[in-house]
Amino acid sequence: MSDPTPETLFLASALQATAADILEVADLVADDLIEPGSRDVLAVLVDLARAGRPHHHDAVIDELVRRGGPASGRHAKMRFLDACTSLHERAANPLALRHLAAGVVAAAYRHRIAELGHALVEAADTFPEDDLLPMLRHAGTDAVAHAERLSRLRGEVAA
Repeated sequence: MSDPTPETLFLASALQATAADILEVADLVADDLIEPGSRDVLAVLVDLARAGRPHHHDAVIDELVRRGGPASGRHAKMRFLDACTSLHERAANPLALRHLAAGVVAAAYRHRIAELGHALVEAADTFPEDDLLPMLRHAGTDAVAHAERLSRLRGEVAA
């Protein structure tokens, strides 16, 4: 069995975290969850936390099934089962939720920068000159917003 991904560890920690902790980090990490089913599991955790309902593993799987559609699909259930397995095998620490969320966002931030580099190289060769600076500004603005989310999760001031 391979090591759990940062997303899996984050979801496992969220299963034990307080509702307030889940709600505090969910919006900062949601856009960076890329593994199939992760966003569905987080959405259920957030909805249960907002409603003041239990968000332990039984409650989450019940809600995934109740919702049907993509939320109850194979990917969401696999993400959930991976998180439960990690929870039991690694004794996920609910106090680490913010740290684990930052790990997910940091990996996505580095991926964004790498993709931006590739896009800039291609654009330099193929885009009209008038389109280059607007593309760079837009990408830079998005990267700054991403860096600010990461800084908030880490409790730092964005550079």
